[in-house]
Order: sequence, then structure tokens, then C-alpha cells
Amino acid sequence: MRSVRGFLIAIAIAYLLVVGAIWYTQAQFIFQPSPTVDGTPADSGVPFTNVTLPIQGAQIAGWWVPAESPRVRTLLYLHGNGGNVSANRDHVLRLRNAGLNVFIIDYRGYGLSTGGPPREKLTYEDAERAWQYLVTERNIPPAQIAIYGHSLGSAVATDLASRHPEAGALILEGALTSIAGVAEGIRWAAFLPVRLILTERFDALSKIGSVRPPKLFLHGDADRMNSLGMARRLYAAATEPKQLAVIPGGGHSDSAEVNPTAYFAALNGFLKSCAGF
Repeated sequence: MRSVRGFLIAIAIAYLLVVGAIWYTQAQFIFQPSPTVDGTPADSGVPFTNVTLPIQGAQIAGWWVPAESPRVRTLLYLHGNGGNVSANRDHVLRLRNAGLNVFIIDYRGYGLSTGGPPREKLTYEDAERAWQYLVTERNIPPAQIAIYGHSLGSAVATDLASRHPEAGALILEGALTSIAGVAEGIRWAAFLPVRLILTERFDALSKIGSVRPPKLFLHGDADRMNSLGMARRLYAAATEPKQLAVIPGGGHSDSAEVNPTAYFAALNGFLKSCAGF
């Protein structure tokens, strides 16, 4: 009995150590920034403007990439947890070629943005600063701005849209319900109290119901990072007007490349249905 008791105590201690380690290092797993911006739209011959926005003793950096033909449609692009703006360059150009002005930013701690390390609260503040730049400095009417978020950025975009009912649209691609939802889909994490130990929550599911602008959920049916089930849960919790477009063959980050016909038919059809577009 004594040996059994000792074994159980050892298991309990090991379990608590694992829980503590995950709590302490969670930000390192969630945020994977790169400081090196190794490409710009200019590499493809596309004109753009480097934008630097001061924020709380730091700066957030981004690109303003105007459409080839003057358009009123503008996309505020909030990227995922890895890399920086340069990792999203090709998709920025695809969206630009679809007739959208694109403004993409790096969160603090990513690329040329300072003031890191990144945290959930800071990403929300950075998105708000980007929104204010478009509305107050570029004088773009809110109804002509679509907020776009990919992967982790989908939670940032949802938070921003929940605070700006005047926005023209919300577009989520490869979306997650929350960090806890992602963790619960990992087999070994099923035995951990993830909802108790996570402080970086990115809980889009709890906010999507309060988003008033029209919503488009784009999701590849071959997404192995964030399951299609997550997009379906977000869609079910969202209010009308809303659309769900499942892209055949699309993965987590390549739906527009793998199946551009389906992707841009869904995107352009949705934007045409939005009053400001």
C-alpha cells in the first residue's frame, strides 16, 4: 500500500508539474513571431506604403496595399500566430488583385512592430489602432471596411468587429473557436484542465453572437489545423446575415491558391451582398 501511495503521489506531482509548465509557457506555444520581414509587395512589382503607427510607447508596422483600380472596398487584414506580414504577402496580393485595398499589420512583437512580447490583450489593442488609422487618418467610411482574420487572427477580428457594429463586414478564414477549443482537439491535452489554466483565451465563440455586420466564414475542407467543425460552431452561434463557404481541397492557409474559383466566388459574392461594398 505504501508503494502504491507513493506511486500515486508521484503521478499527481508530475501532473501538476505539466499543468504548471503549460500555464507558464502558453504564450510561447501560441505566439510564434518572426522579426525578419523577408519580402514585400514590391518584390512582385506591386506598389505599397510602409505604415508605422505609434501605440503606447511602441509602434505597430504594416503595409497599405491599394487596389490597382481605385475602389472603395478596403480589407483590414489580421494575420495568424506565426511569422509576420511577409508570410502573408502572397495572399495579400491575391486579395488586392480581387479589387480590394488591403491594410495588413503586425502585432507588437512581430516583424518591425515593437513593444512585445505579444499577448492577447495587445493584439486587440493593435487591431483597434489599425481600425482607427483607416477611419480617422485615411478617412475611410467604416461601412466600406471589411475586417478579415485568418487563424488566430480570426479571434482578433471577431473581437474588433464585436466593438464596431458600424463595420461593413467580418470575414473569418481557418477560424478557431478559442485556444481552449484548439487544445481540446489535441489527444494528450484532453486530460488537462485547459479552460482553467489558459490566460490567453482568444475566445471568439463567446463574442461572435454580438457581431452585427454581415459575416463570412471561409474554411478549407482539408484544414488540419483548425477543424471545419470549429467554423460550423462559430457559424451556428453567429447572428444573421451570415454565410459559410467550405472550400473543396483547401487547407489551413492555401484555400485561395488551391481552389481560387470556389474561394473568390464565395468572397466576391459575399462582398457584393454587403451594403457598403
